Amino acid sequence: PNVQASKEAHIVQMFELLAATGKLIKITELDMGLVDAEGKTVLTRDITSEQHKAMSDHYKFIVQKYFEIIPANQRYGITHWSPVDSPTSSSWRGGEPIGLWNESYRRKHTYGGYADGLKDSGK
Repeated sequence: PNVQASKEAHIVQMFELLAATGKLIKITELDMGLVDAEGKTVLTRDITSEQHKAMSDHYKFIVQKYFEIIPANQRYGITHWSPVDSPTSSSWRGGEPIGLWNESYRRKHTYGGYADGLKDSGK
């Protein structure tokens, strides 16, 4: 929880610094991995429901903060990197739960968090 709070504080600070530039701000290639309390990467096959929910909450946080902190005239959009989890054979985060859908194209908790962040922004 302390590490997560620190990461979230840094996200807020980053958005504040970016907003202060007056330039257009776009989040590109947004995705997230998951590490456990010891800092080890959690693979899709090992993820728990609680961890899925935590990822969902974090996506919601990021999207909400973007719309909360970045002025409307500076928003250039958000691009999510991968719609589905990374296959184990992938060279990019192989076997990690990075998507909003699983490899069978079933929505995950992360889809809900991302969508809730957009919904709550009023956009």
